[in-house]
Amino acid sequence: MNILVLYTRLTGYWLACMRKDFELNKNNYLVFRTAPSKDAPFKIESENGISICNYSSEDFSAMEAKIEEFKPSLIYIAGWSNKNYLKIAKSYKSQEIPIVAGMDNQWLGTFRQQIASVFSKFLIHKYFTHIWVAGKPQYYYARKLGFKTHRILTGLYSADETVFENIKQTQLKKQIIFVGRLVEHKGLRILFKVLNELIKSNQLNIDVQFIGNGPLANEIPQHKNVKHRPFVSPDKLPILLENAGYFILPSLYEAWGVVIHEAVLAGLPVITTHETGAASDLVINNFNGFVYEANDGNKLMGIIKSLELIDNSKYLEMSKNSKLIATKINLTEWSASMNSIINT
Repeated sequence: MNILVLYTRLTGYWLACMRKDFELNKNNYLVFRTAPSKDAPFKIESENGISICNYSSEDFSAMEAKIEEFKPSLIYIAGWSNKNYLKIAKSYKSQEIPIVAGMDNQWLGTFRQQIASVFSKFLIHKYFTHIWVAGKPQYYYARKLGFKTHRILTGLYSADETVFENIKQTQLKKQIIFVGRLVEHKGLRILFKVLNELIKSNQLNIDVQFIGNGPLANEIPQHKNVKHRPFVSPDKLPILLENAGYFILPSLYEAWGVVIHEAVLAGLPVITTHETGAASDLVINNFNGFVYEANDGNKLMGIIKSLELIDNSKYLEMSKNSKLIATKINLTEWSASMNSIINT
C-alpha cells in the first residue's frame, strides 16, 4: 500500500511510527512536510520505504505530479488548515481514496470549535472520510464534529518505544525532572512560585532539574538543588531519564504531550495536570503518578512535599506501573490502525 502523508512539522516519533509500519507491512510512504529551519537541532531525512519532501506552495504543481505518480492508496493529513492539502484531499476523496484527518485538539467548547461542529459537513467532511485522534479528550471533539465511532481512530501519537526499552528506574532518586520548552503554557511560573516558596521556608529537600530552552529560562529559581541544562537532542534523552526520579509536566494546557509517553516508557512516575491530554490515558493518580488541577499551586506543593515520604519500595512499584501503562499506546497498534482504515 502506498500512503501519502501531508504534515507540517514532522517529528521523530511520527517517523518511528511509519518505520514500524514499513517493517511490519511494507507500506511505502511519501511525506510532504514544512521545511525545517536551517538551524534545526536535528534532521529528519528519507530512509528505506519513507520518502520525505519539503512542502512549498510555489512548487504545488510539481507536488501534485509527484503524488499522482505515487498513486496513494490512503492519505493522512495533519489537520485541515493547509488549503493546498485540502485541495488534494478533495480530489482523491472523489476517487474513493480514504482521507484521514489527524487531530490533537481537545474539546474546549470555544466559539471556533462550536462553529466547526455545526458546519463540519462543509468544513471537514467534504475532505475527510476518517479522523485519527490522540486520545479521550480528542475523541469527544471528533464526535462533536459528526464522525461516526467506526470512523474515529485513537492512539495517533506513539513515542518511539524502541529507544526506551532498556531504560529503567532501579533505585529511588529524590529528583523532579522537566523536559521541554521553557514557556508560559507549560505551567512553569506556577511551578517556579512553588519552588521559591519551598526554598524560602527551607523545605526544598529534593533535586529539581530543568532540561530545555525558552523565554522563562532566566526565571528558574536559584538554589543548590535546582539545575538547568539547555536543549538536549532526542537521541540523548533516554539515558537522561534513567534513574531520574519523577517526571513533571505542569502544563496549563497541553493538547497531548508525547513526552509523557516517553516518561512512562522509561518507568518514571509522572506529576502532571488534568489539562495535559496524555494524562487521561497514561497517568493514574496514586498508581503511577499524581494528577492535579493546573492552577492549584497548593496541591502541587503538597505533591512535592509528599515525595519525601515515598520509600524505595513504593517508588519502584510506581515505576513498574508506569512501564505497564506505557504499553497502552505502541507502534504495533499504530501500524494496525493505519492499515485498518483501508477496510472501513
